[in-house]
Parts: sequence; structure tokens; C-alpha cells
Amino acid sequence: MTANEQIRTIVLNDGDHLETVVRRFEQGWRVQFVLGDNLLGKTVCLLTSLSPLPLPWSNNGSALSAKAEVVCSTAGSFHYEFFVDGNSTKGGCGFFLVDPRLSINGSPLPLDSIVGQTHLTKLLGPLSEWKDRLRVSKESGYNMVMHTIHLTPIHSLGVSNSSYSIKAHHELNETLNEKDRRVSFDVVSSLVAEMEKEWEMLTVQDVVWNHAAKNAPWLQEHPESAYNCENSPHLRPAYIVDRALHHFGRQIGVGKWADRGIPPCVDREEHIGAISHAIRHSVLAPLRLHEFYQIDVEKSVQEFEKIAQNGPSSDNLDESLPLIQDDQYRRKGCTVDMEKAGRIFNRQRGDASDESHRVHLCTEAFRGHLLHLNGEGEKKEHSIMDDIVGACSGHIRYERVEGGGPRKGLVKEDTPLLTDYFLHTFEVRSGWEVEEKNAFDEKRAKFLMAFNGWVMSHDPLQNFALSDSEVYLRRQLVCWGDSVKLNYGDQPDPTSFLWKYMQEYTEKCARIFHGVRIDNAHGTPIHVAEYLLSAARKIRPNLFVFAELFTGSEQLDNLFVNRLGITSLIREAQSAHDSHEQGRLVYRYGGDVVGAMVQKRVRLSAPSVAHAFFLDQSHDNPSPVQIRSVFDLLPTAAMVSMASCAVGSTRGYDEVVPHAIHVVEESRLYARWRDGESSEETGLIGARRVLNQLHARLAKDGFDQVFVDQMSPDVVGITRHNAITHESVVVISHTAFNKGAIDREGKVNLRWIPISGVLEEILFEMEVKEEQVGEKEDPDRLLGWKSYRVETREHLSASSSSFSRFHGGENGGHLELTRFPSGAVLAFRMRLADDQRISIAKIREIMGEKNEEINRALDSALAPLTLQDMNAVLFKCEGEERECTGGGVYHIPNHGSPVYCGLQGLVPILHHIRLNNDLGHPLCGNLREGCWLVDYIHQRMKRYERLEGLADVTSSLFSPLYSIPFFLRPSYFEALFSYLYGRVKTATLNKMDSSLVSADSLEQSLALSSVSLAGHVPNAGLPPLSDKIHLSDPCASSLSAGSPHFSTGIWRNWGRDTFIAIFGCYLALKRYEDAKATIIAYAGTLRHGLIPNLLAEGKTPRYNCRDAVWFWLYAIVRYVREAPNGKEILKAPVRRFYPLDSSEFGGGSEKEEELRETMREAVERHWRGIEFRERNAGGKIDEQMRDRGFDVSIRVDRETGLMLGGNEFNCGTWMDKMGSSEKAGNKGLPATPRDGAPVELQGLAYTVLSEMEKWSEEGVIEKKKLDGGADSISFGEWAKLVEKSFERLFYVDENTQGPYVNRRLIVKDTVGSSAGYTDYQLRCNFPIALAVAPRLISPSKAWAALNTARDALMGPLGMKTLDPTDWAYHGDYNNDDDGTDKATAKGWNYHQGPEWLWVAAYYLKARLAIGKELGGEKMEEAKREVLARMGAYRISLKNSPWRSLPELTNADGKHCHHSCEAQAWSVGCLLEVCQTLHGYSIPKQSNVGGDSEDEEEEEETNTVIPRMMARPKFVVRQTQM
Repeated sequence: MTANEQIRTIVLNDGDHLETVVRRFEQGWRVQFVLGDNLLGKTVCLLTSLSPLPLPWSNNGSALSAKAEVVCSTAGSFHYEFFVDGNSTKGGCGFFLVDPRLSINGSPLPLDSIVGQTHLTKLLGPLSEWKDRLRVSKESGYNMVMHTIHLTPIHSLGVSNSSYSIKAHHELNETLNEKDRRVSFDVVSSLVAEMEKEWEMLTVQDVVWNHAAKNAPWLQEHPESAYNCENSPHLRPAYIVDRALHHFGRQIGVGKWADRGIPPCVDREEHIGAISHAIRHSVLAPLRLHEFYQIDVEKSVQEFEKIAQNGPSSDNLDESLPLIQDDQYRRKGCTVDMEKAGRIFNRQRGDASDESHRVHLCTEAFRGHLLHLNGEGEKKEHSIMDDIVGACSGHIRYERVEGGGPRKGLVKEDTPLLTDYFLHTFEVRSGWEVEEKNAFDEKRAKFLMAFNGWVMSHDPLQNFALSDSEVYLRRQLVCWGDSVKLNYGDQPDPTSFLWKYMQEYTEKCARIFHGVRIDNAHGTPIHVAEYLLSAARKIRPNLFVFAELFTGSEQLDNLFVNRLGITSLIREAQSAHDSHEQGRLVYRYGGDVVGAMVQKRVRLSAPSVAHAFFLDQSHDNPSPVQIRSVFDLLPTAAMVSMASCAVGSTRGYDEVVPHAIHVVEESRLYARWRDGESSEETGLIGARRVLNQLHARLAKDGFDQVFVDQMSPDVVGITRHNAITHESVVVISHTAFNKGAIDREGKVNLRWIPISGVLEEILFEMEVKEEQVGEKEDPDRLLGWKSYRVETREHLSASSSSFSRFHGGENGGHLELTRFPSGAVLAFRMRLADDQRISIAKIREIMGEKNEEINRALDSALAPLTLQDMNAVLFKCEGEERECTGGGVYHIPNHGSPVYCGLQGLVPILHHIRLNNDLGHPLCGNLREGCWLVDYIHQRMKRYERLEGLADVTSSLFSPLYSIPFFLRPSYFEALFSYLYGRVKTATLNKMDSSLVSADSLEQSLALSSVSLAGHVPNAGLPPLSDKIHLSDPCASSLSAGSPHFSTGIWRNWGRDTFIAIFGCYLALKRYEDAKATIIAYAGTLRHGLIPNLLAEGKTPRYNCRDAVWFWLYAIVRYVREAPNGKEILKAPVRRFYPLDSSEFGGGSEKEEELRETMREAVERHWRGIEFRERNAGGKIDEQMRDRGFDVSIRVDRETGLMLGGNEFNCGTWMDKMGSSEKAGNKGLPATPRDGAPVELQGLAYTVLSEMEKWSEEGVIEKKKLDGGADSISFGEWAKLVEKSFERLFYVDENTQGPYVNRRLIVKDTVGSSAGYTDYQLRCNFPIALAVAPRLISPSKAWAALNTARDALMGPLGMKTLDPTDWAYHGDYNNDDDGTDKATAKGWNYHQGPEWLWVAAYYLKARLAIGKELGGEKMEEAKREVLARMGAYRISLKNSPWRSLPELTNADGKHCHHSCEAQAWSVGCLLEVCQTLHGYSIPKQSNVGGDSEDEEEEEETNTVIPRMMARPKFVVRQTQM
């Protein structure tokens, strides 16, 4: 990867169909696809339109990391789709857009520097005069850096002379020709090239694909290119309605309806009422429209009667008989399915006296149904008539009565009552009755062509001319009566005339022009536009494509942008109803927010707003002079010019033409630069030049951050900021939306504008001047008002300003607006003070890792630190911090506190802020207000003696933040913090296992989380070790069972939790010293042959669990296997505090022995049997437990080798919930006693005994039998007993019978429990036995049992602790439940359903272990299943502020409030799974998983809406700039 290479990551998730998500890339960028969390372990075939073949997946050897890449090599729209596990249905899809690289004379042009101006081609005159008229644009500054002349079509126009009604797409408009010669396309092309070379102008033109002029000769030659009454017979009724309305309008025009209240001049509301009545009763009623939706009853009845006379149907059908619409739309041409009619109506009749009577009854029933169907046709007619009357009256009211309409007055030929919907070139007959025949005449019907138009609120993806639409019939079309809608069919057909004709036209446009605007883009069938744009891009790969969409939906807009590869969407300032909304549009359509976070080169591709071409006025909308005021022209132009996107205007705006220049009716030519028609003094032209120069320069120079300040209801300040140099340009505009509220005095009374840094100069001041000049329209030329001009003053010192007064000095101050009238614009430029520049230069040097002094100092400070120190640097929850230093967590006002005091606590918050550019976050506000967080970070480190060096480096690292402008502090704090955190994180991973630095994010996150749980807390240490053991830390680290509940005091260290978690949290991460210290420390507390459940620093431990000792022994086995020279631990000195069961801590009886002796004692005590009563039994140690619960017993069955123990009043395994509700009656009763032989203990014992037998044979431990009195036994013999009995006693096969059998093909939870039925409960414990001892059951039976467990118990994250079909199942844990339900009161169901993560991890380990035993496809299946589950853990880690895994979830993965948010055994056991996956090759036919870069992994969220990144809400203003 090169230093500046940009990579954007798209995460694929099954079911993500993202057709409406816009992603914008640049040429040369790489797109990196990674598999999302629900695609892990699955086969994914990824296709993109940038590559002819499926993309190959690559990985770095990790079974959780896979990527596929494409390079954005060309501009356009590119689609991707993927298929999962060979499924033919798409798993998901989306688009990405690659922007064209525009250039002028070979120099690159950013899209955001475009300043364009629209011209109606027909008003430019002959081609030889174009440059004279276009020079007005050039002199207006539209050619600075980039000038886009946007032309309406240059082609031959139709009879209406509308700029968008083209008669001949391969001929030039007559207006381009000279009197004595015709102009060719080549000459136009030469002029376009000449303007680029000489004027540095690009030229773009509209393309019109959706319609053609009604007098286009080629339509008469190829009528199939239109929707007509031959190829679209469903239009026939609409044509008949159209002709009837046409004749009605003509009659009104000649006065035939005057005596009925409808005069030729329709201009009053009562005329509308009379017209509506006449249309309904006199025009539409005679048309008998119902007949097009009816059947010929008599004809059909006769046909049915013949069927009935052959006897009743033997296959009767009881359903309704529908009408079949006649596809030719003939009167009473509809039919029914006569075969089906016979089965429904021709049946035996119990009420018939004979066969002829039966036939009569059936026929009449059929007749009645047909009459009913015809009645439905009449209802439809009434509905159609209602719509027609409503549409016609609304249209007439707007055109002739309403004040905002054109008020057309007399009904005559050139101003008809209603616009015709159909082209009618034949002789106009006296009435529709005669003309109806045309629609069915095979020679004439094809020439009755439907006009185009638009439909209010219509789905643009649906073609309103097709048979499933009744738009033409119901008169819902706003019709363009000069243009015929073109009929392309539903797919490209390069052989048809229309497709070839339009392709050649499009290709010709692409050869001549630098870009195209798609006219009527939302109305053009999308497959047509796709095909033709593809052809255009083959001619000009970097084609600039823009369009205006009227879909009414941003989602639909995005779909068009994606499908067509639209570079820019036209947006209009005129859509704003006030200055606040106009400012919001400026903000939305361009640039990041000022002070935006520094983004990474490799990051998630965030959804984007479609790139905007932002216009102060478009060519088909009214002038602001009409709808706002003339004084608003300048401030709106200034606001638009400050948008960080393409901007533009329309010809006439700058010259103060006081009305819209009509695309159809206007015929006067534009003013020329010479002959006194237009000059720099005209209207806004001089000011526009300055604004365009500014816009171009800001884009070129990288001022791509935007801030909008609503200073008053009419005054808006817009800042453009350079994120590198931190220079700012501010333009303040006094808008004038309301003609009646013009402030000519300019006493705005605004608060002063803060200047942070140096005010370099007033760039310009602009003021609208009004002069008394008689205005009148020029009959031949388009000349604007002369009475308004703009006075511009440029490059002023602060003291020379006539609008403002500066209060301050070299390093800042305030700007006061002293006089600022409506229409005024003020611009000034600021830069950083010198000390601020120096500080930011230092920060950027650090960010780029080019500050060797800081790099070396930081490396030097980190090098001697241990992982225990890193626990303090990165983590410490509040309770731990309080015990260690007396301090606490940093409080963020209006937000709360991070979960950790160390660096990691800020990471999720800052990650969210950076990903979303959420500068409105309370943390950003806190940073802007002061550097208290910076102080906290290094001062906290100072409290840890071993972190003083790091604290000093951190203080130096953050020191530049104190002297930079406050509004930049959040961004640069995050950047420096990311630098610091990244190096600390890397150092931490390296101190565990250097391979973790390149590991996938899941494994890295779990490894870091393990560090959060392993550290030293003064009141929760491990028991003292032998003096012969030397540690890297002053005190050994202990493993917290979980945060925040089990982080300090006696609740931190649990024997069982520690030795379940130790495999992943220590051994898998090569933390062998910590593992050894922990093993030996707990060994020192062995008593009764057990290690403690609660350690209590070894001083007052509690020995009430039967399983902790076997997890401890198994941990020693694993240590010996995995650690370098692992067997040496067996000789390590153990400081035994309780060599006798009666020994007291510190009582003088302690002794020292080797670990192997302690191990042997533990095992031997079990063989002999353990029986004792807990010390201090009673309420002092357990206020809930009943008396018998304090009795601990363990014995080994001499025949089976199984360990049994416990009673119904205690709970000696991890399922240790003791009831505490007197109200509900569960106090003192364990919910899950699991007395007898718990399944997991047998698996652990078997593995430990087998390994100890091997050690004894190797001479590592003493080879002698375990003393059991009369029946001594070797380790191996005991293991053989377990092996021999386990499957027989624990496996429930398909033939097992008994009163307690609920499920079969399972492994029992216990054997020999006092309750009996509990043996057969399906629980999550047997996978533990299979994971540690996979050969205890035949692999096929183990596989079947795991299948049962998967289907019944596995949740999204955890594993259900009880079968959901079990009567005792309750899946939601609530320890605060004070109800009367015994099953759930006080959380009694802790292990009766809630889904625990550590056992789910053991299930995954068991699946891999048994898969390995079976081999082949079962092994592949196991790996795919395990990988597929990793995604849920990755999501959980990402979403957790603890960046850890919880203890448990409620049913179906729901969050449990009472669960620890970071649990050691959840983290450790899943780390083990990750390590196990390292030992296997990646599954065949699997693409496995994907990752984005680092912890700061760019998470994809629905809230990300940047232009490059998301921006905060539109804010009133920050305190200072």
C-alpha cells in the first residue's frame, strides 16, 4: 500500500440489498470487500461489473480474515452481487460509483470546482454569434478553474419550439445555421474544443431520450417507436375520451356552451362547476366507457347453454368466476373461462324437475353472474369518470382561474381548454363516434400516438404508458402536448430502429460534449438510460453525467444515481423557504464539517449523499425576483458559491432578468458582450465573477470543510476551512426573501464575530445599489433590469471596511458588523497565529509518525512495562482504580463516564465520533471547553509508579493541544489519542504474542479484553508464592471473574472461573509466567483435596465446589503440553498454607512442596473420598444455605470410576444458584444441585488421569498407586474405568426408554442424581466433557448429541442452560425479581435457561474435536459451523463499550442487565476456540471471514451519512471560529 493510497471497505452481509445506498469513490482507489458477521464460514461467490469473473478471496492465513479487491479503474456505476453456498438467489447486492476525472486542456478539475451556467440553445442565435453571447459567461467568471456551459439540445426542435421537444435527433436546430449556409455537427464540435482551449470552458448538453416532437418525421415512418392504439390497445378507451374532450373544448371556444353557463372565456369558479357537470353528464356519459369492461351476456349465455345441454359437469368447482379483460379493448369484448364456467355453474340441481329445467336453472345462474360482472364494469366507469372530472377541473382551474396560474382566458386553438393526450393527424371529424373507429383501424391506429408528460406522486420505476396503468384514461397525466412518449419495450433491442437511432444520437453527443444532462431522467425508463449511458461512456469514459430528479424520495433518487452512474444531482436553492433552510442545503450538499475528524486511508465505505450540482436558480423555475426579492439575488448567489460541491446558475440571473426565461415561449436572443448589451457593470456580472473565482479557488486549494452559522433570521455566515493549513474564508450574506422586509439601513445588531487567529484581509464587500431607471422589456433581446447593480470592493484592510469594525490584535479578536443592509455580502480570510501553526505542525508530525523524538520516547517508555502495567494503562474499571490509586473514571458532562479509567475507555466513544464526524458529541464539547481530559490522562498515569515515564511522554505528546484553536481540539485530540492508543495496543499485543499484531480483529479484541481482566488489585491479590519463584511484577496478577461486578475484594477471584478462563486468557496468549503463578498460588490453598471456590486472598477461602479442582488440574495438564519446558512446573515449589484440613492461615503449619505432590494429593483425596462440613458453617459464610448444604461429600464409584457427590441442598458445580426468596419459597434451595456424577467432571478427570498416567510412565511423577485403603489404583486404571463406563451410562440413544426420558440422542447431564429426572435433562455441560475428552464416546454418537444440543440449546451468543422443552425452563434472568414465582424469584433460574457464553465456546471446541475424530466432510462441516458463529461474537465485541463479552444473555440473545459485561471465562473460552482454529486449514469451499483494519475497525451503521463522512445536525453556531 502506498502512502496516499485510499482503500474503502464494503462489508457484505447476507440479506443486505443496498441498491439505494450511494457510495462514491475516485479512480485509482481500491474497493475491498470483506465478509460480514453472518457470512463467516460460508461459501460466497462475489461478482462485480468491474470484473468479468468472480473476485478471488485472499486471507493472511487466518480462518477469520478474507478479502476481495477491485481497483476503481474507470468512471461509472458498478454493481456488485454475491451468492451464498451455491444458492441461485442473490444473498445481497449494491452499487459503488467511480467519479469521472474531468480536465481542461489536460489539467485535472475537481468536481467541487464546477461553476456552470445554463443556456437555452435556441436563444444563442446562429453558431457564428455564439461566442459573442457566451462571452458574457466567460466574463462572469464561469471559466475560472472550471466553467461548464450547460446547453439545452442543439438539435432540430419541433413545432412547439420547446427546447426539449426534438424533431430530428441527427439534425441541428435551424437557429444555428447562417443565412447562407448550414452548420454541421463537426463545426459545433470544433467550437466546443475551441472554447475549452481558449476560454478553459467545458460544455455539456441535455440528452432527451424519453420523447420526441409530435411532428418528428421519423415517428411517421416508425410509429412502433411510440405508444399507440395498435401496439398498446389498452389506450383505446383513453383515446376516445381524449377526442370527446377535444371536441368539447372546441365547442366551448365557439360559444356553443355559453347558454349553459360556459362562455368562451373561462375565468371564474362557477365556470369550472358548469364544465365539471357538462363533462360528466354530456361528454363522458355518452361514451359508455363501461362497455370496454363488460362481456356480451347473450352471446356468452348461448355458448354456456350448449355446454350445459351435454350434461352436468363431473368435476365441480366452488370458486368465483372472474372476468377476462379483452386485450384489444373492444366494446363488450371481455370474456370468461368457459371451461371453468361449466365446472362452477353446470352442476346437478336438487331443485330441478327434469334435465331441461336443470339446464335452465344453471344457465340463469350463469347469466346472473355475468350481469353482476357487468355491474362491476359500471362501477369502474363511475370511478373513471370521477377521476377524469377531478383532473380536468383541476387543470382548467390552474390554467384559467387561479391567481398563480397563467390565466389563459379565451378558449381557442392555441390555448385549448385541455391539452390533447394523443397525436391526431387525421381530419378532425364532427365527433368522437366517428373517430373511435380510428383506434381500431389497422392502418390508422398506429398513428394515434400518446403524448408524454409527468404524473404527480407516481412511482418513477413504473411506466405509466403500460397496460397496468390507467393514467391516460383517468387523465392523471400533466401532458406535454408537443412530444410523443417513446416506446422502447422492456429490454434493449439493438436491432430495432428506435434503439439504434437513440444510440447513434447519444454517441454523437458524447463525442462533441464533455458531459450530458439527462432530461426527464425520472421519466425515462431506467433500462433505456442505463444502456445509452453505457454507449456514451464507451465514447467518452470520463463523461460528466448530471440530472434533476423529481421522484419525491431520496431512496429513489439514490437508486437512479446508482443505476445510471449519475455524477451530480441538480439541487436548487430556490427550494428553500427561508435563509435557515438555504443554509442547511449549503451544509448538506458539500464538504465535511469544520474541525472534522482525521480519517484513515483504509476505512469503511460509508453511505454518502449524492454529489450535488447546486444552483441558485434552474432554467425552468421562476426568478427569485418573482418569488423573493431582487435584493436576494446576490446573497443567495454568494451562499451557493460557498457550497463545497458543483454550483451554477442559469442565464438571465446575473443580468437581473426579472422572470424565468421560458423554454417554450421565449424567442428573444441572449445579450451579447459587445454593442453595449452586457458588461461587467450589468447586474451581478462583476460580483459573480468574484464569487466564481472564490468558489473555484476554494475547491482547488482544498477548503473542503463547511460551517453554517445562522446569525439572525436573515443573515447567514458560511465558513470554508482548509483542513491542512487551517485557513478559513467566511462569507456573510444578508438574504432578502421577503419583498416587504428590505432593510436598507443595515442596522442588524448582531453579536460580534469571534476571530481565532489572524484576520488577514477583507476579501470583498458587495452591496446592491438601486438606481432610478425606467425599465421596459426589449422586444428583440433578453436584457435585464438596469436599475439594479452591485458595487464590489475588494482586498480591504480591516480598518477600510464599510460594513465592519475589527476589535482585537495580531492573535485574534472580534469583528463587529456596523452596517449590513439587505442584499449585502461580506467575505474575509483568517489564518492561524504563528504559535498555533507551530503546534499543529508538531501534531501532524506525530500523526505521521515522523517525530522520531516522540516515537523513541514512547517506545522507550513502553518497553519495560509488563502486561500488568498495560492493564493499568488501558483498563481498570472504577472499582479497581479506586482500590489502586484512590482515583476514579473521567466524567464527561451530559454523557456520563467511560467504563474504563484507562485509554480503552475512550476508544468506543472516539471511534463513534470519528466514524460519524459527530462533533456535537458531549466529549467534543468538553474538549472544546478545556483540556481537562488531557490532564486526566497523564495525571492518572502518574499515580502508577511504573507508568511515570509513559505519563511524561503522554504529557509531551498532548502538549500542543493547549495552544491550538479550541474548535480544532476534538479532531487533533482524537488523532493524537489514536496514535498513542495504536502504539500502546501494538506493544500490548507484542508482549503476549507478536503474531497477534497481524491477527484478525476478533482475536485481537479478545486478547485485549483478557488484559482488562488480568491485573493486580491491592485488596484482591493471590496468596503469597514461594520466595523461590520470581515474577516480572512486584505482585502476581489475578484474573477477575468479570467486570464490573467481580473486580475487587473477595468477589474478584473464583477458583472455578479462573481455571476455566486461564486456557484462553493466559495459555493461548503465551502468558506462561502469569499462568504458572496462578496455578501455584491456588495450589497453595489446597484443602480437603479441593481448591477454593472463593479465594479471598487465600486467607478465608471457601471450599464448596467440586469442579474447580478438576479445572485446576486440567490447567496444569494444558500448561505442561503448551508451555516451553512445561513439565518443569510439576517441580515448582508450592507454599502450602493448609497442609492439614485443620490448618489455619498463618498458623505456623504451612509447608513447601513440589506441585506434583500437591496434584497427587488432590487426586488421591478424591479416590479415597472426601467428606467434611464447611468451616464456620452457617449464616456467616452463606446466609441463604440450609444446614445440610454445608456438608460436602465426594466419592468415586469403584466399578464405574465416576465421581459422585453433593446433595439436594448444595450445588457443587458451576451451576451454583442458591435460592434466596422466602416469599416464593426457594430460599436455601439450589436450583440446580447436580448431585451425583456431573458429566463435565468425568471428562476432566479422565483427561487428567490419563495424562498423569503418562507422566508416571515417563518418570516425571512418582509411579505408585493412589492410596484407597483396600482398593488402591493407578491413574491409568481409574481412567480406564471411566472410559469403559462413560458411554454406557451417559449416552441416551434412540431406543432408550424410561419415565424421565425427554430427548434422545443426547448425553446426560448427570448420573445418579437424587431427583432422578435431572440426569436426563438436556443441558449445556456435556460438550465440556467432549471437548476435553473427545474419545469417551464414539464419534458418531457424540456428533449426533452435539447436533441435538445445537438445535435445542444454541443461542446467538450463548448456550441455553436448559432444554426449552423442559418444564423448568425460564430463559430470562432477573436477580431483582421479588415475585412469588418460585422458578424465577430472585433469579433462581440463573442456570435454568439463560444463555451462557463460556459453555457455548466449549460446544464449539467439542464440535471441532469430534469433527477431527470423524475427519473428512464432518471436519469441514465443523469448521464452517464454528466460523459461522464467530460473527455474532465480533458484533458483540464491537457493540460493547467494554469491548468484551458478557457472562450470559437472556433468551435468544437478548441483553441481560444483571450479567457482567466483561466475563473472563467468556473471553478465555472463545480465545481458545480462535486458537483451535489456527490449527486447522481454512474450510474447503469457504471464503470465511473478513476484517477492516484495526480496533478502530470501521463499524458500519445506519447513522453514517457523510459526504465523505456523516455530519452533525445543522447547528446555530459555535462560540468561536
